[in-house]
Amino acid sequence: MARKRVLICGYYGNYNLGDEAMLTGMLRLLRQEHDQWRVTVFSKDTQDTKIRHSVEAIPYQSGEFKAQYNLTLLQNQYFILGGGDLLRDSVNNSKAERWLRPLQQAIRLRRRTLVLGISVGEIWRKETQKIIPQVLDQVNLLAVRDADSKTQLEKLGVRKNIHVMSDLALHGLPELSPQSTTHLANQPIQIGIAVRPLVKSGYSTDVNAYFKFQQEIAAIADFLAEQYGATIHFFPFQALKTGYHPTDDDRISILNILRYSRCSNQFVVHHYFESLQNLIQLISQLDLTIGMRLHSLILSAGLGVPVIAVEYASKVRGFMQEIGQGEYSIPIECFNREQLLPIIRDILNDPLMARKHVAAGIKNYRQGRSGIQQVLAQTLA
Repeated sequence: MARKRVLICGYYGNYNLGDEAMLTGMLRLLRQEHDQWRVTVFSKDTQDTKIRHSVEAIPYQSGEFKAQYNLTLLQNQYFILGGGDLLRDSVNNSKAERWLRPLQQAIRLRRRTLVLGISVGEIWRKETQKIIPQVLDQVNLLAVRDADSKTQLEKLGVRKNIHVMSDLALHGLPELSPQSTTHLANQPIQIGIAVRPLVKSGYSTDVNAYFKFQQEIAAIADFLAEQYGATIHFFPFQALKTGYHPTDDDRISILNILRYSRCSNQFVVHHYFESLQNLIQLISQLDLTIGMRLHSLILSAGLGVPVIAVEYASKVRGFMQEIGQGEYSIPIECFNREQLLPIIRDILNDPLMARKHVAAGIKNYRQGRSGIQQVLAQTLA
């Protein structure tokens, strides 16, 4: 069987395990349709990407599209942009415009183009509002990861048929088994907390609300350790093995939270994970995840672990609504002990029911979005 060639563009090689989980899921999804792919990935760290995913990789920074990339595009029949929240504005620039440049070039070179598993964030710049429908109406397949994103694209004037699929990271996880909803009684409670930096990440970001959140999450962690005897795991999704990530380092956010804690010396602070599998192994042992990082919620729920979301962006709310857990998505400005402790008590007092609810939500989310596989097969034929 002849090998097909695909070039994938996304936020890869940046040591963000959520994005690496999406790439893992995308590769599995592609290989379900055709097992002889030759895959090349645009990456910030090509060596890291090659080792993690056993693919080819070429250096790339979003927004920098150099002439030599045209040759790589011409060598590949397909170009995929995704997944993640690539269509959004930031305080400093239009992130969407920068990510759409290589997609535009792929369209000009008449490659078959797919946009997979993306979401739409805050968009307020005129140039972003203009370029999104111009480019997306020309692609061969457009699939977003939540219904909110589809609605936003339609409001922006996108006329292309928009499919809604489950997050790519879930395609890298096995289907939940009945054992995933069981709970081991009389075992110490294990709670995971995943936070991220927030400064300059969005137009409506309230820095003061973020600082208040740090104090509240520290107090909640203290309460759980003292009242429930829980083991609290703080774990990063974006971090380096040595040193600190130049843009968004989760360990810095964790250290800032620990300053407000009375019990910080009792917490388990994970500095780095050698592989996505190591992270998944930890998450699978948790009784509850309190997550700000979107993929802490996606991976936890996908493994049958109850979740409470720190809602700082529409993508977080979108996912929680998709799995029927919207009531457990708390806006960051409302995230406090008064709101959280009753929810946490309900989950910990009936862990089996909490697991069944999240498992049912994930099952419905997967089944309701399973149609993408047929459409993808037709596009890749």
